[in-house]
Amino acid sequence: MGRDRISEDAQALFERGQQAYHQGDHREAVECLSRAIRLRPDVAVAYRYRAYAYRELGDRLNALNDLDTAIRLKPDDVQAYADRATELFAQKSFEQAISDCNQVLALDPGRGAIYGLRGRCHAELGNSEQALEDFKQAIHADPANAVQYLQWRAELHLECGHWNDVLADCEAICRHDPQHVMAYYLRGVALAETGQNTEAINAFSTALQIQPTHIPSLLGRARVYLQLGWSQQAEADCTRILTQEPSATIAYELRGLARRLQGRWREAAEDFTQALQLDPSVELYNARAEMRYYAGDYAAAISDHIEALKLDPHNPDTFNCLAWIWSTCPDPEFRNGQRAKDCATRACELSEWSEPIYLDTLAAAYAECGDYDQALQWVNRAIELLEQKQSAPTEVRHDYAQRRELYRNHKPFRTTPGPLATFPTWGTGTTLPPQSPES
Repeated sequence: MGRDRISEDAQALFERGQQAYHQGDHREAVECLSRAIRLRPDVAVAYRYRAYAYRELGDRLNALNDLDTAIRLKPDDVQAYADRATELFAQKSFEQAISDCNQVLALDPGRGAIYGLRGRCHAELGNSEQALEDFKQAIHADPANAVQYLQWRAELHLECGHWNDVLADCEAICRHDPQHVMAYYLRGVALAETGQNTEAINAFSTALQIQPTHIPSLLGRARVYLQLGWSQQAEADCTRILTQEPSATIAYELRGLARRLQGRWREAAEDFTQALQLDPSVELYNARAEMRYYAGDYAAAISDHIEALKLDPHNPDTFNCLAWIWSTCPDPEFRNGQRAKDCATRACELSEWSEPIYLDTLAAAYAECGDYDQALQWVNRAIELLEQKQSAPTEVRHDYAQRRELYRNHKPFRTTPGPLATFPTWGTGTTLPPQSPES
């Protein structure tokens, strides 16, 4: 067969493959392009189109191999470098993707999309300043797609804690697109982070007017409702999420917290159980233990704390909670002074004796053991540390003072069974799980 005939056949196969790709028949595209390549293995664009088809079929390895070949055959092919950069980003090879972006911009400095892609790579690598500069260049070079670059930049500003910059970018997005759901969502997160709760709720609610099923906005609003103590509204938003996404662990967790605020201990425990089945964690075991303790199921509470210790044997909160039950449980069957003292001491050691809540529990453990001098020493130290924490709630200060009076009178502390149970939940951490941008 002559060379001209081979070229004609290869061209026909290439055109058929290209047409199949554009029509969405990616397997046919791979077949035709592979036959074309066998006839003419030196045509770079055939490899590039076959890479597109492989990518659509989920064959990322062959897609990348074909792009490598296309670049080797035609080192000045700007589009091949751009395509490979995109593929490398998808495969989380961020440094290599940046290298390809640099090649593209050296050959064609006006490609705004490549500035945007390089910015995303830098953001993933933690190079925030470079990422922000790239997003700025992308907005300037490609104003038609500015909304996308503004969103990426707003998300990075949010990650960096640049709240005012988040708000500015969201306002810019809304000038281009007043119905942009993510702009209102990101605005809501930034406002919530700065304590502007009413404005945050309004932003999340606007996002939900545009897209009633937007799960990130429902989560964001539920978190703010919980911060305000509006537990019924938070519960309603979480239930809306779970009707859409029954495997949303965080929605079960937040709904459990909402029901906790309402004193619905068993229902809260059920929510934490659902969350644990999806994603076991120390925090969830300890949260369910608290609900079981409030409900008077002390054995189950202890069992949950022990499961939490299996996941993290160095968690001071878990040691503290066990010590509290063994020190103060109203049912004598579940009190054990020595165990309480050992666990409370371990919690204090792990926190370098700096947390008043753990020292208060240690005092209760000594009181259970009948050593009231040590109990007074540790509760006094707890009160001293508490006074240094300006955020300490007034009711916590009052509780510590009341326990000190008990120890002065040589009496141990006992929690009250049922809904009035006291449990050491105020201390070192935040009540709500952290929030992050979701697209």
